[in-house]
Amino acid sequence: MKTLISVGLLAAAVTVNRYDRAATGANTGETILNAQNVSATGFGKLYSYYVDGAVYAQPLYAPGLDGHNALYVATMNDKVYAFDADKNGPPLWMRDFTDELAGITPVPVADITNRNDLNVVGNAGIESTPVIDSAAAAIYVVARTKENGAYFQRLHKLDLKSGKELVPPASIQANTQGVAFDPRAGNQRAALARVQDNVIITWASHEDIKPYHGWVMAYDAATLRQTAVFCTTPTGSLGGIWQSGRGPAIDSSGAIYFEVGNGSWDGKNNFGTSVLKLRLHNGQFTVEDYFTPPDYESLNQRDADLGSSGPLLIPGTNILLCGDKRGELFLLDTGKLSRLVQSVELKGGRILAGPAYWNSPTGPSIYQWSESDFLKGFHFQGGVLDPTPFAIGNIASHGSPGGALTLSADGNKSGTGIVWTTLTTGKSADHGNAAGVLRAFNAKRWKSFGTAKQIRNVTG
Repeated sequence: MKTLISVGLLAAAVTVNRYDRAATGANTGETILNAQNVSATGFGKLYSYYVDGAVYAQPLYAPGLDGHNALYVATMNDKVYAFDADKNGPPLWMRDFTDELAGITPVPVADITNRNDLNVVGNAGIESTPVIDSAAAAIYVVARTKENGAYFQRLHKLDLKSGKELVPPASIQANTQGVAFDPRAGNQRAALARVQDNVIITWASHEDIKPYHGWVMAYDAATLRQTAVFCTTPTGSLGGIWQSGRGPAIDSSGAIYFEVGNGSWDGKNNFGTSVLKLRLHNGQFTVEDYFTPPDYESLNQRDADLGSSGPLLIPGTNILLCGDKRGELFLLDTGKLSRLVQSVELKGGRILAGPAYWNSPTGPSIYQWSESDFLKGFHFQGGVLDPTPFAIGNIASHGSPGGALTLSADGNKSGTGIVWTTLTTGKSADHGNAAGVLRAFNAKRWKSFGTAKQIRNVTG
């Protein structure tokens, strides 16, 4: 299977999913692209690369590496590529974690779901976004393989310059309170993160196939030794952490925030359908605080995950922004998560890919494009969202996952903010493959720019 990757140019490193530890989805160091030069007539694809396998992970970027600005792409066929981002051509290096002659392949998703036309089509190899440690010149990747009938998940630490293993990979295993991690069924969808010299990894399920549990694990970033394990429902069930591929939000103190999907809850051992604030200390995770909706039982019965998206820490505040399958945004106080600051019903279907944030010239703004809705922008003032959008787009989403958003800007300079989004064309991507389109919007005037002929020129 071949996947086409379109690329442009970046100045700053992109080392983690959603650009930063707060998961804002904003690259505010963009000094070249702006609302004037991104247009249907003057902006388009420069070149492209072909890779083997579907790409679910966000590509990452490391500038100035051995004379190259390097783009890193991981695929569901268990391959990691490094490309020179400034020109077309073969990869700088490629790592393949499979060996067909030795019986080592990516995990066929039909081995888990018995079908090949559901959320994942083809193989379940590297599904999550890796994380880069610039100081160590390393990229961390979780690869899933089937090896002569047995299933494995391993954490790899690769050299950014060569792709070679810097230390032996860690075979991921865990057992807590009598619950064992299942490397075959565990869906490692949410992006990796680094906290206190540890790599943080989470798991959920494929297609809600029971039995399963949610997991959080920590591995020493230098040695890949497992340092901590946390199960979301050790005496219950379910409670996966998938977040539509987003990673955790991490505050300045090192606290880690996750949204947990449907599952058992008792507020002591089991934390399904909750927002968790975890602390990693002395080799263990502790639940420092949590928020559970009062109607969590009803949400469980209706498969209305609180954990369908990932949290976002609004910079300069104590506000954590979360979303759910009901299409509702929650603003929580990180000092006391049980204090619900505000909820905003968007009435646009499920919140999946989630919001992006920009401190614009007119103040902080939140952008969201739900699965059955239009792109919307909201002002954030006085610690709450203005529930009336300051702008609404005129292009409708055709289903899951809605618009997957990111934002580029030169700080908060006027005229530089662009909302970038990928969107399916004509159908939902919940089951099977769906064609997509890339669009760019003026972040304040709400004008839509066409980005290239093959990406479909648009106006609005």
